Amino acid sequence: MTTTPFECTIHREDDTITVSPEGDIDLATTSLLREVLKQVVETHEGNRIDIDMRAVTFLDSSGIGMLVAAQRAAAASGKRLMLREPGPIVRMVLQVTHLDDLLVSDLAHG
Repeated sequence: MTTTPFECTIHREDDTITVSPEGDIDLATTSLLREVLKQVVETHEGNRIDIDMRAVTFLDSSGIGMLVAAQRAAAASGKRLMLREPGPIVRMVLQVTHLDDLLVSDLAHG
């Protein structure tokens, strides 16, 4: 079985932190991204966390659950966590699960 490499970069600009995962978000990689997001939520002093989804090639149910949990954890800390620029496959998954309006930033629609 071959796996797609998974990488994640973090960029800070003013009060926004952008987390940019690259590759598949699935059962094999969800725990890695969960830890990254947990640290960002706990240590970021700004009020906005964006997850740039441009380079995400696949999103499964474990990834969806983790993203919803991360958004709830951020909200509990007074932060806004949203997805930006999901590609067609990820957007379709979010639409089918009716999570696109909940998770995707308005910036991604325009």
